[in-house]
Amino acid sequence: MPFPAAAVPNADITRGARALHVYERLREQIVRGTLAPGARVVEQEIAERMGVGRTPVREALQLLEREKLLVGSPAARRQLSVAPLREDDAEELFGLIGELEGIALRSLQVQGARERAAIAAEAREANRVFGEVVAQVPVDQERAFATHKAFHAACTDRLAGERLAWLLSLMRPQVDRYEFFYGGALQGQLDVATGEHDAVVRALEAGDAAAAEAAIRTNWRNAGIRLSAAIRRATGRRAASPIPG
Repeated sequence: MPFPAAAVPNADITRGARALHVYERLREQIVRGTLAPGARVVEQEIAERMGVGRTPVREALQLLEREKLLVGSPAARRQLSVAPLREDDAEELFGLIGELEGIALRSLQVQGARERAAIAAEAREANRVFGEVVAQVPVDQERAFATHKAFHAACTDRLAGERLAWLLSLMRPQVDRYEFFYGGALQGQLDVATGEHDAVVRALEAGDAAAAEAAIRTNWRNAGIRLSAAIRRATGRRAASPIPG
């Protein structure tokens, strides 16, 4: 995060805290679709709505632009809008996060038996809960979204080093946007994901880092393919919009 918390004057700490607050709120609104794809983002309007000055808003917008959640207009570079959702982007993003989580699982081989068992047990329980949620008809999309995130966190959070955790923190909001917007279109297919998750869990339980890495990459690659198909179906009638669960 580019908002230092030390070695700066108190006024800068306050400004940095405000910028971080604005950044986190806007990122959540983008992920959840409150700020829809293509929506214009105006610095002054955000400052007034959030009760802060324009400087922390500008810093937050710059970070969101670097994370590709906001994009500039070709005609007016400083006119920002929420990044669109595209089918080809979905497959690329899901492939990338699969690679990153796979790298995290490589470090399973250097963990002790107790730590490996704890990670596997947490992942199995998270997948059990996810499976229960997606087996319901209709699926509670909010809970499916949350429990899916919880499964992947259980697999990777304790294995990712500091730099890898930072890279994952940049990727996950972008992946979350696609899951949140189009996940409802995957109802009836999500039980496939629980089976793919179970392959990851079995590899974790066996302490097989290579198998765990391959399984989580496969899961994300397949998820990208499933989501791309959902986007193709959905955009024919309601482009870049949430699909009711």
